[in-house]
Amino acid sequence: MRHTSKKWLEIAAIALSASLVMSGCGGNAANNNTNETKPTNQGQGGTSAAEAPIEIIWANNFNTPEEDGNYVQTELEKKFNVKIKNIKLERGTWKEQFSVLLASGDIPDIFPVDANETDMVQWADQGIIATIDKAEIESLMPKYAAALDSVDSGAWGVGLYNEKNWGIPKIWPGGLDGFIPGYNEAWLKNIGYSEPPKTLEELEDVLTKFVNEDPDKNGKKDTYGLIGRGKLPEQLFTSVFSAFAVSPYQFKKDASGNVVYGGITEETRSALALLSKWYKAGLIDPEFITSDNNEINIKFADQKVGMVDNGKWGNFYKESGFVAKPGLEKGQIFVPGKPFTAPDGVAYSFAYGARQAPVLFGVQLEKDEKKRHKIMEILEYVSTDSEGFLLTGFGQLGVSYDMEGDLAIPKADEEVSAPKMGAGNFYNPLSSTDTSMEKHTVKQELLDLRDKITPGVIPLLDVLGPAVLTSKPKYWGNLKTLQDTFVIKAITGEANTGKDFDNFKDSWLKAGGQEVTDEVNKVLADRK
Repeated sequence: MRHTSKKWLEIAAIALSASLVMSGCGGNAANNNTNETKPTNQGQGGTSAAEAPIEIIWANNFNTPEEDGNYVQTELEKKFNVKIKNIKLERGTWKEQFSVLLASGDIPDIFPVDANETDMVQWADQGIIATIDKAEIESLMPKYAAALDSVDSGAWGVGLYNEKNWGIPKIWPGGLDGFIPGYNEAWLKNIGYSEPPKTLEELEDVLTKFVNEDPDKNGKKDTYGLIGRGKLPEQLFTSVFSAFAVSPYQFKKDASGNVVYGGITEETRSALALLSKWYKAGLIDPEFITSDNNEINIKFADQKVGMVDNGKWGNFYKESGFVAKPGLEKGQIFVPGKPFTAPDGVAYSFAYGARQAPVLFGVQLEKDEKKRHKIMEILEYVSTDSEGFLLTGFGQLGVSYDMEGDLAIPKADEEVSAPKMGAGNFYNPLSSTDTSMEKHTVKQELLDLRDKITPGVIPLLDVLGPAVLTSKPKYWGNLKTLQDTFVIKAITGEANTGKDFDNFKDSWLKAGGQEVTDEVNKVLADRK
């Protein structure tokens, strides 16, 4: 689509120079497929062999194919009677490249998967993206809508702006996997525990014995109980904060139903007081302040610490690069515990949440019902149908991948790698939503591990999730620095959890926190 309004001349005048790989469809790829997709005449009004194919301009910055006319592209074109024009963007610089494209007046039909909610609002205001009726999505993509609702029906709210829905809602179910405390199995046995601690009182006892009872049996007092990821404070000691039913970096509802910021609540004050007590007692490795995951790996594997609490269920798998595998290589077994029960009787576990910004369509699709419906038909197929999911994710059966039961196993041959085949979900921006497709991507032993570890664990989520807040860009950088600094000081004892916490709370609210909180309340009210 060409967009010649004044706003685009203005955008063009300020656009950064960037390279853009934009190319049309290539010739048909050689096809000796033994799992060939079948042409369809399903969809709005059906298709006919005599009809000219619909051209779809498909932009993405994720797993871009090496060539146009690749196998996956060609199969989709045949099945749906379309011609796809690929716009291939670099993952790291896609925003600059895409701005140049938009400034030229060329608006693709499907936008890159990494566009966020801020992009959505900007492009909606500029008249670049299409509104899509929720009922239309539910009608034309019924399996997808059902899969979305089964994970998080609130995801529809992310695409709401100015009382309109923009794009196809998108989620990442893995974002609901909470952080789970883990321990050195041998250390637990050496201090007399046959299983991980179940309460904060038991945890304090375990950490104390990890420090004082020589759990590694080397005859030295050279161990700590717990280490945290100080380089990313959102993940710092989440098991302790969750035991007080709070994440200090999330918005939550208080007992009266009012939205408050977790970092300034009484629950956070109590959690910080306990952590400060443990730090003073020598239970927490003082190097947590400068530690990231690599340092945590080393300290656990070298038997310097016995507990890590910023891992998810998958990190207890023997091949996990975080804690489990590095530990096993030095003889340490990383065993999962359970989140500690909060005062309300729930075992919470901090999680980032599943909601993401929607997949956006170009504004021209508002008036092109036939193309809009065709794209939705394709997206339903690739995201919820095993045939389409395997095609876009792995390529050609027997050529680029094999099946072991329901599990797809990519072949190692570089000549049929995902970029060469067009696989890897460039053509499926909704690949994570339908959890029934996990059977094709996750080993059964991993699924069994998840089923063993996660029952009864309730994710502790931000009450809002992804949203465009006009106040946030003005204040959040300074607010986060203010909070990060205070959290570290409160744990190490440089600041107290009495008057100093009161002063921090007052400073946070006056520095823009109150304005952000008010806007969060407004956005939540608008979503109802």
